[in-house]
Amino acid sequence: SELREAAGGRAGAARRSAARAAATMKLTAMHLLVPILAAVLYEWIHVQPKIQWKPAEPQRFNPCPSDKTEQVLIFGATSMLGKYIVESYRKNPSICLLSYSRSACPRCHVHIKGDLRDIRHVERVFDQFNVKTVLTAVKPPLLGIHYRDYVELNLLSMLELVKLSKAKGVEHFIYVSSIAAASHYIPHNMSTEDEPKPLYTDYEAPYDISKRIAEDA
Repeated sequence: SELREAAGGRAGAARRSAARAAATMKLTAMHLLVPILAAVLYEWIHVQPKIQWKPAEPQRFNPCPSDKTEQVLIFGATSMLGKYIVESYRKNPSICLLSYSRSACPRCHVHIKGDLRDIRHVERVFDQFNVKTVLTAVKPPLLGIHYRDYVELNLLSMLELVKLSKAKGVEHFIYVSSIAAASHYIPHNMSTEDEPKPLYTDYEAPYDISKRIAEDA
């Protein structure tokens, strides 16, 4: 009997010790999790733009190859969709592909480094080349950039680019939008262009609403 009581006492002490250890571990985990969550929340609230730009200096660009008779200016040639578009244009041997982007397009004939928001730099491209077709397939990152960047890139820059293209005699302006213009947060099943578009106040994502307003404008 005494042995059983002693064994039971030791077992009870072991359970209490294990419970205290588990509680300590849980408390320690919470202590670690709280500052991590606080840091994530702070960064989310105070997120800074990752796309920084400054006006480019005036410069002379490399010319198109002499055997090219038509010039197409592409914005977003290095995106996934842009690469497909470039390959489609490459099938026409008379076309010179001008890529305007931050990163080089290896399959384009001329690369012009710049930011789409730098419209004065874009205008210098029109002044040097005889551009008759403009195609935009620009897609900013969906995460990690400021709301302002979506408005500047997807909306304001597009409006300025359309005005500039008209002024410079561009004959074809091709604007590649996004399914996001109908909102990621609204269910769509076999939707068509004839269906009513969401109200502006129905949108939740800055990327979506910036694409939608650019379409409407």
